[in-house]
Amino acid sequence: MTANYEVMFILRPEMEVEAEEAIVNHLQATIQKFGGEVSKVDDWGKRKLAYEIKKVNEGHYFLIYFTGTHEIIPELEHFFRVNDEVIRFLIVKEGA
Repeated sequence: MTANYEVMFILRPEMEVEAEEAIVNHLQATIQKFGGEVSKVDDWGKRKLAYEIKKVNEGHYFLIYFTGTHEIIPELEHFFRVNDEVIRFLIVKEGA
């Protein structure tokens, strides 16, 4: 059963644009690999964090909207947890 999801993540502010694009592309490929479909990617740009995280005061925000099954979520969570460039992430099922 497919559902609509949103995943927001914050990357370190000093990253190169190419490295940011590589992460976004990898996430889109992972979603598609598990039968999901990305409907929209929003780049919110660099913003000041509400509070300091790992001695960082600023981050580059991204928001990805996609549809897919629940099997995608553990894959995304694993990627975010092992990637040092990701400061924070949140995956939300729409309508939940």
